[in-house]
Amino acid sequence: MIISTAPTRIDLAGGTLDIWPLYLYFDNPPTLNAAIDLYATVELVPRKDKRIVVESKDLNHKAEFSSIDSIPDKHPLHLILKTLKYYRPRRGLTIVTSSEAPPGSGIGGSSALSIALQGALNAFSGKNLSKKQILEVAKNIETQVISVPTGWQDYFPSLYGGVRSVRPGFDGVDSVALPVDFMKLTRHVVLCYTGKPRQSGANNWEVMKRALDGDRSVRNKLKQIADISREMEHTLSKGNMKQVATLFGREWKARKALTPAISTPQMDRLIAGAMKCGALAAKVCGAGGGGCVAFMVPPSKKESVAAELTRCGGRVIDFRFVQRGLRLRKK
Repeated sequence: MIISTAPTRIDLAGGTLDIWPLYLYFDNPPTLNAAIDLYATVELVPRKDKRIVVESKDLNHKAEFSSIDSIPDKHPLHLILKTLKYYRPRRGLTIVTSSEAPPGSGIGGSSALSIALQGALNAFSGKNLSKKQILEVAKNIETQVISVPTGWQDYFPSLYGGVRSVRPGFDGVDSVALPVDFMKLTRHVVLCYTGKPRQSGANNWEVMKRALDGDRSVRNKLKQIADISREMEHTLSKGNMKQVATLFGREWKARKALTPAISTPQMDRLIAGAMKCGALAAKVCGAGGGGCVAFMVPPSKKESVAAELTRCGGRVIDFRFVQRGLRLRKK
């Protein structure tokens, strides 16, 4: 039995600009994010026959197939099954997936699941892909599944962990771990789930098309996000949390102006309530339109902010930032 786990993440700055070729228009800005201890888990058990059994606990869906060749092209468990087809295990197996992230939460749950699945199948099939290859395969498969270009950023924290700067370049995309005090950063962040999964939010494909078509307003806002991301990378590395909070707030202002549907009336109420109780800044996680909101707070205000968010109908999620990425163990 192989048990594979990968962390989800909170995006800090620069999202959307991790999509090729968008970052090339803004001189390759970094995207910043941080792994958190809400994990996607894949349990893989070999079978003695050729049958493929897949169960998603989150989707409450289970499917069985007589062999790898009998898997259909389209299915509710499309991401899992397409990944299975890529690795083509020689033996049958049972796969059970689950995630500690709420559904549609905007904290990279599907990417964490993809990386955990890649790790388990890479070990089981003996394909022996490198981490860089695993990341490339995960990104390309997810692009096929959702039928629009995907960015790079979500796969790095799930694969490597830590607080990362995802850095696109002319010869590829890589990332570096930033020298951040994880406990200090955790003390300054509150994560709240709205209770509603993402419904619409930011459409990165529409933003990308408008930018590539030369929409001046979109390009100006994306340039603001790129400049903030560069500044935040430096500020995070210095550990200046007050300035990080300022940049966090500026990034949110620019992002909301770029795609107003990223926020909902409920999210606006949560943010307003938290700010009245001492929060320094807030930012909707991922594409928004539901899901999670992250708040930068002084440690002394963390408890009162969390209480207000609960009073306003949000669900405060207990978490911490973590160093670890993809992890496999065999039983």
